[in-house]
Amino acid sequence: MNCQHCGQNTTNPIFCSRSCAASYNNQKHPKRSKQKRLCKYCGISIVGRRTTCDTCNPCYVDWSSLTLSDIRSKALYQYSARVRQVARNIYRQSDKPKQCAVCGYDKHYEVCHIKPIKDFPNNRFVGQINHIDNLLALCPNHHWELTTGFLLFRVHRI
Repeated sequence: MNCQHCGQNTTNPIFCSRSCAASYNNQKHPKRSKQKRLCKYCGISIVGRRTTCDTCNPCYVDWSSLTLSDIRSKALYQYSARVRQVARNIYRQSDKPKQCAVCGYDKHYEVCHIKPIKDFPNNRFVGQINHIDNLLALCPNHHWELTTGFLLFRVHRI
């Protein structure tokens, strides 16, 4: 006699083991079927356990439309950390080289602002501060040199 699942020779009349029986029976008669999930606002199909799609998500923030003063009012402590996080995401998605612009080191790079965040007025949009022309990839040593003034780059008017 052969196992109905794997075809292996067995003394049991149907299956060679409990795992073969479970695999066979679960494929033939599943206990639960996957339910199709829909966005609770617009009704389009979504994946996973989410309840809303990307366009209807109330937690989505359009960072390009916020100003520095908006972010300061929401996050009093280290408001510039959020601006830097958005800058890293923008740089990662760009086609700029992912290595130090000075020495070419590519094991680790830091995304820095050519014109620092503190030099922008409060009414400036985050999208303008994090414009790809104001972002630069540097190794930690050259980033420190840029911050302390030893390394100079031409600042574009943004």
